[in-house]
Amino acid sequence: MLLRQVARGRTVLPRRTFVSSARRFNSEGIPTAHDHLSQLMEQASQQELIDKTRHLTFVHERASQGNDSSEAEVIQPNRLTAERDSLHLYSFAHGFSSFPYWYLRDVCRCPRCVDPHSKQRSFRTSDIPARIYPRHMRWDGTTLDIKWANDVSGLDDFHTTSLDVPTLMAGPINTHDNISKSTTPLIWGDTMMKDLQHWVSFDDYMSNDAKFAESMRNLQRMGLIFIKDIPKSRELVKKISERMGPVRNSFYGETWDVRTVPQAKNVAYTNQHLGFHMDLLYMNEPPGYQLLHCLENSCAGGESLFADSFRVADIMKRHYPTEYKTLTRRLFGFEYMHNDHIYSNTRPLFEVDKVTGQLRNVNYSPPFQAPVPKAREKGVDNHVDFKQLRHALKTFTYLLESQPSIFQLKLNPGECVIFANRRIVHARNKFNTSSGSRWLAGAYVDEDALLSSFATNERKFPAQWKSGDPMRSVRKIKARIAKEKQIAVAAMQQSQTQSAKVENVEETSRIE
Repeated sequence: MLLRQVARGRTVLPRRTFVSSARRFNSEGIPTAHDHLSQLMEQASQQELIDKTRHLTFVHERASQGNDSSEAEVIQPNRLTAERDSLHLYSFAHGFSSFPYWYLRDVCRCPRCVDPHSKQRSFRTSDIPARIYPRHMRWDGTTLDIKWANDVSGLDDFHTTSLDVPTLMAGPINTHDNISKSTTPLIWGDTMMKDLQHWVSFDDYMSNDAKFAESMRNLQRMGLIFIKDIPKSRELVKKISERMGPVRNSFYGETWDVRTVPQAKNVAYTNQHLGFHMDLLYMNEPPGYQLLHCLENSCAGGESLFADSFRVADIMKRHYPTEYKTLTRRLFGFEYMHNDHIYSNTRPLFEVDKVTGQLRNVNYSPPFQAPVPKAREKGVDNHVDFKQLRHALKTFTYLLESQPSIFQLKLNPGECVIFANRRIVHARNKFNTSSGSRWLAGAYVDEDALLSSFATNERKFPAQWKSGDPMRSVRKIKARIAKEKQIAVAAMQQSQTQSAKVENVEETSRIE
């Protein structure tokens, strides 16, 4: 007999290798959760199954001897089915799920498997025996407890794997994923950023953990935040950076200055207009986030410009799919070539996840662009039809540099901007050095440091993380715009009605 049924009834579930949704099970002829509950409710008065524990004993197929029995406790109306290689679970709240035994054992995070202080595992996946199976199980629809037969060597019969439903359903956490509704970037243009720009005082940013969490939530969603009321000290840009994570060191140093110098090796160190770009794309791991702390800015001009390249990508994906696809496939070269430093790399303009197809990064830096790579590079077909490539690039730059995309402001002394380097492009207007001065101090922080900061702040301050989500303000803005539009339409209709009445009066008067 292939299946050992450990729950009431005899519903045979198809074998699964990982989590399967209730919808998928139902599509294959399995009754819905509502149907199961209805049937159980009808029988409850006679059989008293609801909220009762059912104890069962059976011989698992993997048992080496016929008298090596397994046991299960199932709180009705939840259900559990033990197959040879995997366990099927059902609960009214979460539907059907399926997990291999090795996975349930591998995900155990009890103190004997994961050190509570170092958070490091005490066993390897390869240590899990091939013939592992449950010796005792308890399932209440919320938590699954398992004691194992053929457990990892060194563990006794008292070792228990205890897993709650969120852990079972979540699986491994990848902080780089941005596919859930709560982590996807909130794309913006000039109008939205004017309404949603996030400012936090230096004291709150450095000393108020709740305010810092709100700032990190805005940075995660929008990719751009501002700090104000910073004392005049060049050293503070490093402290602001270290609040998020370790400072990224480069050949520019841990921190660097943006000010006019003679014979500059970077256009940023001149007073000329600096077009939209991203930094250090010629490196294998470009910095994830950049900081610019304004120390002086008394020159005429020198306004900072920002645009959300993810918004442009979204527009192109929806309205210019051919051009969008071109920019996901064609590789561009980036380089920094000087006597003391030589860096080069190749990347597509739109960098997408190979599995999900979601946009991961944008790579755009014309000042540091190298010649377009050869037809084939790193196994990627980079055959270039220049007409097609030019049209795709022209579409991108037109959308990026059009007024609805650009958010502009002039940083004042004591203000600092933090932005996602591979999402938010930045630029600067030309400024006049004949009177006044302009001095900014900069620093970089790697993406992994910010992803860690996002995850830890969400865990430590869930209320502030939720309340600080700018999406809440977006809904209010949309509601306000809809109400204003409704009022405008009503006013226009009223005006048209009044005009019609006046015309009728004038017409009547003329006839009389």
